[in-house]
Amino acid sequence: MQTTKRPAGRKRKKANHRYFLLIVLALLIISGCAAQGARRVPADRFNYNAAIAQSTREQMLLNIVRGRYLEVPVFLTVSSVLTQYEYDRSIGVGGFFGFGGDSTTVIGGTTDVITGDANLRFSERPTITYLPVEGQKFSAHLLSDIPADLIFASAQAGWPLDVFMRIGITRLGALENMSFGEVLATETEDTKTAFAHDLQKMKRFERMIQLIFMLSDREIIEVQQVEENGKAERYLFIAEKVPGELRPLLDELKKLIGLSDRKRFRITDRVTNLRDDEISIQTRSVMAMMEFMARGVEVPIEHLEQGHVIDYGLQDSEGEMAEGLIPFRMISSKSRPENVFAAVRHQGYWYYIDHSDITSKRALSLIIVLFRLTAPTPAGAAPILTLPTG
Repeated sequence: MQTTKRPAGRKRKKANHRYFLLIVLALLIISGCAAQGARRVPADRFNYNAAIAQSTREQMLLNIVRGRYLEVPVFLTVSSVLTQYEYDRSIGVGGFFGFGGDSTTVIGGTTDVITGDANLRFSERPTITYLPVEGQKFSAHLLSDIPADLIFASAQAGWPLDVFMRIGITRLGALENMSFGEVLATETEDTKTAFAHDLQKMKRFERMIQLIFMLSDREIIEVQQVEENGKAERYLFIAEKVPGELRPLLDELKKLIGLSDRKRFRITDRVTNLRDDEISIQTRSVMAMMEFMARGVEVPIEHLEQGHVIDYGLQDSEGEMAEGLIPFRMISSKSRPENVFAAVRHQGYWYYIDHSDITSKRALSLIIVLFRLTAPTPAGAAPILTLPTG
């Protein structure tokens, strides 16, 4: 039986062709990775942005919960995010060529051998720097009342003025909002009476806000800025002509906040020695606003019964918060909630804001913006803690 052998030249050509294809493929892969650094910038930039935004919400929520448990808030700010990308790529080609006819000692039936290899390695090493936000200057900003002009500027910018007034104003004219300070933790008749009185003040304040919005929408009242002696002053103006159906609403508002029969009132932050053409507006500090919002935290019923927190009388016998009392609500749960706006864990429970709770979401966004405006990170502070996360 006669066997026909394939020519050695054809075998050698086929082997070289395979190695050539492998080398070309390796070159294509490496060249394709050459621009990966630039391509990662959009994705990584928005990923870090989203992570910082989420952690900012959760940090503020956690500090509000801490306030409910009479703990001191602690803030950390992300000072810098540095990310290093490293691409290591290499390609090698080698071979040896033999001259001889001993086909039993060769590879693939030929004495000519070509080898190739390609290596690709990618690594990312982010370094995130955190700064504790503290110090005398920061504390002074955090504890100082926000300027009343900030409320009017926020209204012009489209911020939720109703939430701002409910959270950020402690007095308008003769009418006081619900207090935010701590009261005696003992269950005495005096504290219960104080809680009931506080709720009544809040309900009257809510009614005042409703009247202000109804009358301002009908152009019966308006706040204007007037230049006097080179200084900008804000005034509350009342329209000269008021439709008959709106007179009872205007009279109710004037009675609530103690206005005289004048048509123009200068806005001031003083409470004592007010003239009959002045109206007082007192605001809260960012810290006071956080303490006020902390009353809207729905704590577990056992924490109320065990005296871990002050019982303000805002939760029912099942531990649920009555809706509408506080313009901010955080729900507590033993298990981790799913698909929520933001959630934090404290004292063995999860506290969260539901996605459908628009009022609480607006209130949280507002307090974060005010925190950034009134209590900025001190400039020039040195990094305290740097953690390589890779």
